[in-house]
Amino acid sequence: MDARSNSSDMKRDLVALLPRLRRFALVLTQNTARADELVSKVCEHALLKAPFQDGEDRLDLRLFGATCTLWRTDIRKKKPSCESAAALRGATAAPASAASGMPVALSAELAAAFLLCAVEGLSYREAAAVMATTEDSIAETLLAARRELAILMPINAERKAR
Repeated sequence: MDARSNSSDMKRDLVALLPRLRRFALVLTQNTARADELVSKVCEHALLKAPFQDGEDRLDLRLFGATCTLWRTDIRKKKPSCESAAALRGATAAPASAASGMPVALSAELAAAFLLCAVEGLSYREAAAVMATTEDSIAETLLAARRELAILMPINAERKAR
């Protein structure tokens, strides 16, 4: 393969990952405009770095990790507002998201770990690499997320066995 075919493969793979990246960015930022901006930055960085990548690591893990890193950097760059400080601390988010109309039940960190493991199917090790933390921290975060979700579940909701 030549450099052009590697570049086109990278672009094709990047386009295929866009919905997953956007969903992850929405979980982190809890704002559609900021999520789209974050995904745009991640894609731009990925395309600029593509010629220097050896292709050994998984593209999805690399892009999830870049998304998380850019989000954290963006939060630290901005003047600490209540929303940014709460997101960085992992405090519970606001009760409703105006962008999606859906209630935001979990903090960004809890929701991100839950999304990576429960929705994306990543192992604790892979999620820890993406979130730049340890496997034990991911396990604790998932436990906290599941507890929060269990509390939010209506008492009379029917629980189904798997």
